[in-house]
Amino acid sequence: MRYLILIISLVAILNAASFQRDNQLQIVIDTEHSLVWMDSEANIKLYFTHEEADKYCEDLLHGTYSNWRLPEIEELELIVDKDNPPRNIYRVFRYSLNEGYWASTAHWRTLWFYADYMHFVSGTPYFDSRHKKKLVRCVRTGK
Repeated sequence: MRYLILIISLVAILNAASFQRDNQLQIVIDTEHSLVWMDSEANIKLYFTHEEADKYCEDLLHGTYSNWRLPEIEELELIVDKDNPPRNIYRVFRYSLNEGYWASTAHWRTLWFYADYMHFVSGTPYFDSRHKKKLVRCVRTGK
């Protein structure tokens, strides 16, 4: 039983090893996927419609960077950690609520009325009306 706990602990540490937090810039760097995530109080305080969230990320100047964007749903799946309930996000992220965070994809099948979001209460992607207000976690490519 001890070996099983040790193996599970090592796997969890190795999975989290690709994330590094910069407290001063309030960002989390994913070295494995070359992504930089915004991680500040705004991630738990600001609610936007999908269109507002997209514009917010495009206009954002955070951590000395200006090339932010809404993440793809697949990118949000990279930061889900179902071993960390109820937040279901890697512990390196300090600012997170177990609510919905917008992704960039809007669906043509619904005439772009619905868009993807990651629901961190379950760590599962869903889609919802683009007119509803959800949280946002902007991302940028690079280091």
